[in-house]
Formats: sequence, C-alpha cells, structure tokens
Amino acid sequence: MYVVAGLNTGTEYYLAKYKPRCIRWINENMAKHTESHNTLGDNIKADIPEPLIIKHIKEKKS
Repeated sequence: MYVVAGLNTGTEYYLAKYKPRCIRWINENMAKHTESHNTLGDNIKADIPEPLIIKHIKEKKS
C-alpha cells in the first residue's frame, strides 16, 4: 500500500494499493487549470497545500 502524505504535518491525503494511483490522484486533485502558461505552454497550476510525499506502508492484515 502507498499513502500520499504531507511532509510537514504528516496528514494522510490518499491511500492506494499502487504508486501510480497516488500520482494520478495528486495530478487530478492538486492541479487547477488557469490562464497562465508554463514553459511548455500548458494551462495547469499546482495548488498544493504543503509538500507531498508518497510513502510505502505495509498492508494491515485483518
């Protein structure tokens, strides 16, 4: 299992079985389309409340 967590606070934002799902969640939920352009011409601005990390955690066995 992988968890998207805040680096400063340790808040867990999202939990997934696979790392690419965590990356997709960050891209879908922490980015907004704006009128500003980056160097590649994309209209995307990241709106992240704090630095995020993806941590690997052991699955809890029931």
